[in-house]
Amino acid sequence: MEFLSPLWNYVLPFLVILTILVFVHEAGHYLVARRCGVKIETFSIGFGPELFGWNDKNGTRWKFSMIPLGGYVKMFGDADAASSPNKDTFKLTAEERKLSFYHKPLGQRAAIVFAGPFVNFLFAIIVLTALFSTFGQPYTPAVIGTVFEDKAAAQAGLKPGDKIVAVNGRSVERFEEVLQFIALRPGESVSLRIERDGALQTMTLTAGSREFKDGHGNVRIIGDLGAWRMVEPVAGRVLEDSAAAKGGLKPGDRFVEIDGKKIYSFQDVHRMILARPGVDTSIVVEREGQRIPLRVTPAVRETKDKTGAVKRTGLIGVGAVQAPRQRFDPATAAWQALKETYAITLATGKAIGQMVSGSRTVRDLGGPLRIAEMSGNMAQNGLYAFIWFLGVLSLHLCLINLLPVPMLDGGHLLFYGFEAVRGRPLGPKAQEYGFRIGLALVLTLMVVVTWNDLVHLRVVDFIKSLIT
Repeated sequence: MEFLSPLWNYVLPFLVILTILVFVHEAGHYLVARRCGVKIETFSIGFGPELFGWNDKNGTRWKFSMIPLGGYVKMFGDADAASSPNKDTFKLTAEERKLSFYHKPLGQRAAIVFAGPFVNFLFAIIVLTALFSTFGQPYTPAVIGTVFEDKAAAQAGLKPGDKIVAVNGRSVERFEEVLQFIALRPGESVSLRIERDGALQTMTLTAGSREFKDGHGNVRIIGDLGAWRMVEPVAGRVLEDSAAAKGGLKPGDRFVEIDGKKIYSFQDVHRMILARPGVDTSIVVEREGQRIPLRVTPAVRETKDKTGAVKRTGLIGVGAVQAPRQRFDPATAAWQALKETYAITLATGKAIGQMVSGSRTVRDLGGPLRIAEMSGNMAQNGLYAFIWFLGVLSLHLCLINLLPVPMLDGGHLLFYGFEAVRGRPLGPKAQEYGFRIGLALVLTLMVVVTWNDLVHLRVVDFIKSLIT
C-alpha cells in the first residue's frame, strides 16, 4: 500500500486546508450578500462539473465540484463564477433588481466583495489566537547568545548578552521576530536598538547573506544576522551510542561546568566541546537538584575548509532543547496573533516589492503543488505546525485576493473606487476589457507558479534526464 503514501501524506492535508479556507472566504461573501438582500444561486467548493450537492430553503445550490482548486459564490445576475455581469443583468424587473448584486448601492457591493478577504484575515487571527492560548507561541527573548566571527553581528559590534529591543524602529520581543525581519533583507542596512548592561544604544548592521537549501536541493539567498539566540545550557536530546550517552549524560541535564569553567548557555557547551576533539573532559551537570560530575571524551569530526585543510572538532551527540512556547490568556493571545499577522503582512508586502523591483526572483512564488507539499510537511510535523500553516495561508489568501487585479476581489474594489470618483460605474466595454486583462494576468501567474513548482520539485530535471 506504499502507493497511497503520497495521497495520505500530501494530497489529503492539502484538500483539508484548501476546503476550509475556500469555505471561509466564500462564506464571507455569502453572509454579507445575504445581509444586503442579494439572492445567492450557488455556493461551490471547487470548479467544474458538480460531484454532489443540495438545495437549501432559500434556493441556493450548495455543491462540491470536481476541480478542488478554489470555489465561488454565484449571485443573482452573475454570468459566471468570476461575478461578471451577463447581458440580461441590466434588463431586470424592479422586483428582480432588489435581489441582484449589481443593483445594490456602491457601499453594499464593496462590502460584499471585501467580506471574503476580510473573513480570511479574521480567520487567521482566530486560528493563531486559539493556537497561542492552547499550545503556546514560540517565544525566545531577543537576547544574543552567540556571535559568529566575521559575520554581520560581529562586524556591527553585537555581543553575547545584548538584548535587541527594536529593528528599524519597530519594537521586537522575540528572537524569532528579529530573524524573520533579517531574512528578507540580505545585504541591506538595518538599524538595531539594543540594551547592554542596562543602557540603550543604537547600532547599524548590514545583514549578511547565506544560502538556504530545501529538501529538493533548491537554493535561495536569505538575510543572515550572524548571531544566534541565548539557549539554556540544557541537554534536549542525547543520541544513542554517542560520547555523551557513554559518559552518562541524560536529556534534561543542565550543564554547570566544563573543565572547571562555568557554563552560561548552550553555546558555551558547543564552543568548548568543539575545541576538545578526543580529549578526556570533565563535565558537571545538575540533575534533579543535585550536581553530578561526569567524564566525556568528545568524538573527533574532521572537515575540510575552502583551502582543503583538514579541521578537527569535538562532538558528543547532545542537542539543545527546542525553543520554548509560551501560552497566553485569550486576550493576550489575540494581541500576539494580531502582531503576528501584521508582521507577516509586512513581510509579504516586502517580498512582493522586491519581486517588482527585481531584487528578488519570482522563482520564490509557489502554486498548488508547493502548497500541497507544504501542507503535507506541516501535517507530518504535528498538529501545531498544521494549524499554524492553516492560519498563515488564510492570511496569504486574504492578501492575494486584495491585489488590484480584475478577476480578484481587489480588482472589483478598484472598479468601485473608479465608480466612487466618477459618480457612475465604468462602462460595460471597460469592465469587459478589464476582466480580460485580469484573466490574462491570473492565467500568466498560474503558469509561472506551476512552472516554479515543477522546477522546485525537480520534475523538470527528471524530464530533462529522460530526454538527454
